Amino acid sequence: MYSIEINFLDDRPEYNPEMFETSAGPSAPPISIEGQTALVIGGAVAATALALVGGAWFYLTQISIPQLEARQRDLDSELAVYLQKENELQALNDETSQITGQTESLAGVFNFVTPWSAVLQDLRDRTPPGVRINGIAQSEPKPGGAAAAAPPEGETAEGTTSIVVISGIASSFSEVSDLLVVLQQSSFFDGSATRLLRSEMEDNPGKVIQASETQFRGELEPVVTFEIETKLDRVAASSILGELEAKGATGLVSRIRRLQTRGVIE
Repeated sequence: MYSIEINFLDDRPEYNPEMFETSAGPSAPPISIEGQTALVIGGAVAATALALVGGAWFYLTQISIPQLEARQRDLDSELAVYLQKENELQALNDETSQITGQTESLAGVFNFVTPWSAVLQDLRDRTPPGVRINGIAQSEPKPGGAAAAAPPEGETAEGTTSIVVISGIASSFSEVSDLLVVLQQSSFFDGSATRLLRSEMEDNPGKVIQASETQFRGELEPVVTFEIETKLDRVAASSILGELEAKGATGLVSRIRRLQTRGVIE
């Protein structure tokens, strides 16, 4: 018979070292403690960096950016409110400018109105003793276009003043000349447009007078008939308030002074 012998001693390295060296191959060099420490520190640093990056990303995406977006929405809402208020303010400014323009236009009407009462009073005050005014005719310059709204007193629609023709009689040509000169000096008439149209010596249109109880009847001396053409001067009433008041235009003077008090007219 055969017997099987198993020797387990050969499997132990101390009894058969050649077999273990051949099968296992060369062994890896051992890692030092310093190297292991460096690896641990490097891993910790990398993990910390990743944690910081992750935390920063989470903070930005979940906290900071939503807060900024909410703040931006609030600012956009406030901006929309401010823009609306700015538009309302601009509308108010436009309306104020329109009202101011209308007020100034209306004030200009008052400021450039020439009251006929003051004009006639000035004419009476300037008429020499030997001159008698028989008539005053007002005419408008020839229209340059279609009919427009009625102009203020003493002024035409085109902005030019009316033509005024003064007719009367005088005892001499020198008195007619005196009247012409004083009209050229008036604040109510345009001196450069004031001129003598005609002056003629004519029979006195007055009735024959009784000279004495003896029924002696004589003829009146001849007189000079004349026509003077002038224009109402386009002068601001605010610049001649004293003369207007002296000529009796107290109503216009009061209105002009109220407008001056409010700053509408200088």
